[in-house]
Amino acid sequence: MKNKFEEYKKLLTEFVRLQSVSTDPKYLPEIEKTVAWLKTVLSEAGFEVEIFKGPKTNPVVFAQVQVSNDLDTVLVYGHYDVQPAVKKDGWGGEPFDLVQAKNKLIGRGVVDNKGQILTHIFTAAKLIKEGALGHNLKFLVEGNEETGNDDLAELMKRNKKKLACDILVVSDGELTNDKPTIEVSLRGGFNCTLVYKTGKNNLHSGIFGGGVPNAVAELVKFLAKLIKPDNSIGFTDFYKGADVISKEQLANNKRLVREAVDLSQLAGVKALLGERGVDFYTQTGLRPTIQITGLKAGYIEQGYANIVPAEAEVRLNVRIVASQKAEVVAKRLGDFVESQTPKYVDYKITFGGLHDPVKIDTQNHYFAEAEKLLEKVYGSKVNRKNVGGAIPFVGDVKNILGVDTLLIPLVNEDCNMHGANENFDVDLAMKGLEFSREFLGHSTLVRYSSVSWKPKTKAEKGKT
Repeated sequence: MKNKFEEYKKLLTEFVRLQSVSTDPKYLPEIEKTVAWLKTVLSEAGFEVEIFKGPKTNPVVFAQVQVSNDLDTVLVYGHYDVQPAVKKDGWGGEPFDLVQAKNKLIGRGVVDNKGQILTHIFTAAKLIKEGALGHNLKFLVEGNEETGNDDLAELMKRNKKKLACDILVVSDGELTNDKPTIEVSLRGGFNCTLVYKTGKNNLHSGIFGGGVPNAVAELVKFLAKLIKPDNSIGFTDFYKGADVISKEQLANNKRLVREAVDLSQLAGVKALLGERGVDFYTQTGLRPTIQITGLKAGYIEQGYANIVPAEAEVRLNVRIVASQKAEVVAKRLGDFVESQTPKYVDYKITFGGLHDPVKIDTQNHYFAEAEKLLEKVYGSKVNRKNVGGAIPFVGDVKNILGVDTLLIPLVNEDCNMHGANENFDVDLAMKGLEFSREFLGHSTLVRYSSVSWKPKTKAEKGKT
């Protein structure tokens, strides 16, 4: 395993070095290099590779290898784009230079998502070489997960036959308590921008202060109604449609809390705050929420501007849970804004990125098989986790391809995903490689030894 890990690390070093940041157009040349790199790696492994292109987003890398018509087909999803990173943000070295220190692999994208998708690509290449791949296998690796991919659903519809599969596998999250984990739900949601305007322009605070509406003050009053002191949301319609949380789910989440490290320390905060009587994992995985993600108001530059601001803006991130619908909740939020905004305040509200929550079918036979293999590899009971985040692609796969998903994270809980010194624990990286081999090399339908197959040579690929 150690030799294979060193090979994997060498490949990951090349992958991380490519600065495939999707938030800034200046990195487009690096995006192109990354697509070319993936195409080469997958082609050399024995995959047929194709690039899907949409009008707005970065190229999507699609690769497939057909083993036998007697075998099932697994589609593995990942993304090659990463968050921005510069050394001054607190990195110990250059973010795009992979280093190993204190049993950690450190570098931008090492867990989100290059290290995790490469685990499966690297393993598949080895299995193909050995003639030991247990499934027909497809990869779809996109370049806009961090920014939102406006084209992906349409590209999926256009290439529905090529993407046809029996199960989707996604490794794009963190283990819970660093124990084997299968994620059983994802929250849905949307973003919202609300602008309050109380006048034509800012006014002199001495002449008009106290006698006219202040846009910032009015917005603050509204936000105080939106988010109550007990951390719940201020209109009951917000919770309509949410699944009732079962006793089994509560018991599972309370166990996760008991086994967890200090969660406030992990988050770098002084206290955990949630609704009264709701544990951390239930709060973040099974309860809807609205978070204030940004405020733009008044004057905050050098010195003071003695004004009554005429305009204020807030950005909100809304998370919803099964079986709520994003469009319905967005309308309810809009209705609440209208009912709580004074007539002397003009407002504008816009929504974006609407996506519904996802509930995984835990009765699926693939789920049971993955759970068994994880327990074998990690030697530990498998955690089932309700996840507060979202992967819209998973919902699109269910809606467009009609298949279920296995959400199997591979990385440590303290990985600093999106932060400085993003890291992948070496021992867990090795476990990830071992699990990937067990899963991709294991056929749930027929014994691989009964299938006569070998990858096509370059000469054979050229024949029609």
